[in-house]
Amino acid sequence: MAKIIQTLKGEVFMTPTTTQDYISLGQEHAVTFGKTQLTLKPGILAEGEPLPCTKGLVSHDLLPGYCIPGIKKLMIVVPSLDTPVCEWQVKEYSDRLKSAGSHSNRAVYVLSMDTPFAQARFIREHDIHPGIIFVSDYACRQFLDNSGLKINELSIFARALIECDENNVVTRVIVPRDITHIPAC
Repeated sequence: MAKIIQTLKGEVFMTPTTTQDYISLGQEHAVTFGKTQLTLKPGILAEGEPLPCTKGLVSHDLLPGYCIPGIKKLMIVVPSLDTPVCEWQVKEYSDRLKSAGSHSNRAVYVLSMDTPFAQARFIREHDIHPGIIFVSDYACRQFLDNSGLKINELSIFARALIECDENNVVTRVIVPRDITHIPAC
């Protein structure tokens, strides 16, 4: 059931809609923003394949972004942290981690085109769980350009969840058809 939320900036909105309406990444190259159709640049991200290169990613503290070897990964890919839906999604996952305790069998990343400075501010302002690793592709754009998640009209990521095994092989990719909706999983 939807409920009204107020963000730190005083914006009031309904909780985001969750969905199980996903595109088949690699076969479909379009998402929507409400009723507006947006195109995705085809890319190499696919289940059963290695995660596209993450060398150009930068953490919120300006260190090279990396994928922790030998551990499963969840990448929460968001269009922009400064939107109510993305804010809600990341805070909700952070709260789940806080409730579950500090033990996790996978590394959790948040990937966006936001600058590392904006990511650091977001982490501070929203008391995000320290186990979530924020990475940005704002400078290099290599992951954005190669993944298949680039919204051509906006040059930002489509919302997605990417799961990888210990060897960085993609085991699941979920891309909501409407980027204003949160994957229901």
